[in-house]
Amino acid sequence: MNDYLKYLQGKRIEVLKEIKPICSAFGIEDYDYIVSDKGQTETLRIGTTKIGCSCNSIFAVKQELVGYLFICYFRERPLGHFKTHVFNEIKRYWIGDKNGK
Repeated sequence: MNDYLKYLQGKRIEVLKEIKPICSAFGIEDYDYIVSDKGQTETLRIGTTKIGCSCNSIFAVKQELVGYLFICYFRERPLGHFKTHVFNEIKRYWIGDKNGK
C-alpha cells in the first residue's frame, strides 16, 4: 500500500469520527466514507445518497453532510423562488440519488 492510500485510510477514520456525532444527532445510522482501492475517489455515503468528496478537507466533508441535512429538512418546506437553484447547488457533487431520500 502506498503512502497516499495509507493517508486516505487514516483520513477515512478521522472523517467518520468527526461526522458520527452529527449523524447520531439526526438518527442517521447508515453512513460511510468510502475510499476507492487505488485512492482515486472519495465518497461520502449516507443511505443510498453518494456525495463525491475527492480531495476535500474533513471540514468540507462535514459541510457536504450539513448540505444533505438541509435538503432533507427543507424538501417539503417552502424556500421561496430560489429553492430549485439552492437545491441544485447543494447537490452538485451528489452521485446517483439526487432526491435526498
